Amino acid sequence: MNSAGRSKKKSKTPSEKNNKPKLREKITEMLELPKEIVLNMPKLVMLGNGDVIIENYKGIVEYAEGFIRVNTTAGIIKLTGTDIYIKEITAENIMVYGNILSLEFLK
Repeated sequence: MNSAGRSKKKSKTPSEKNNKPKLREKITEMLELPKEIVLNMPKLVMLGNGDVIIENYKGIVEYAEGFIRVNTTAGIIKLTGTDIYIKEITAENIMVYGNILSLEFLK
């Protein structure tokens, strides 16, 4: 207790702060819940090499000829290709069309 009669709150150590997401992941796996919903993880649906739908994205980082970089909770997703363009954007999804040559996860 301090001089005012209140007890001090113990600050969390870095390892205790890191346990919270891991606990959520373990509970999600145990209950077999979809990670994209519970943990707000990005979900990618790719149809051949021409269409990509990214759910749970946070924003567009860069959009230029030949590539698009999209921010997600898991990091940046970089799509590279020819004739690629964003066909549709909603609050939850982004749809990219064109000839997708590569898909990378950047930290």
